[in-house]
Amino acid sequence: MVKVKSVEEAVNRYAESALVSAVRLRRYWLSQGNSESEAVEKAVNQASGMMASSGASVDTLIDLFNELERACGAFVEMLKEVDTDEH
Repeated sequence: MVKVKSVEEAVNRYAESALVSAVRLRRYWLSQGNSESEAVEKAVNQASGMMASSGASVDTLIDLFNELERACGAFVEMLKEVDTDEH
């Protein structure tokens, strides 16, 4: 039996992908010769449009950003520990 995602899960996944896309879009615009500020502006505008079209509420987007921030922090700390253990 195929499990179908709930609407909420699909919305959250789309919004999460927009957050990650912002990082990729910034790098893309930098590779195209844009300045840091131009690249960030273009990436934020594109990702914001994606987030808005996701249908997620502002509160949900904030929760997703906070979750992503915590996850990134945890990965950074883990990598620092691995790096320290190797030296």
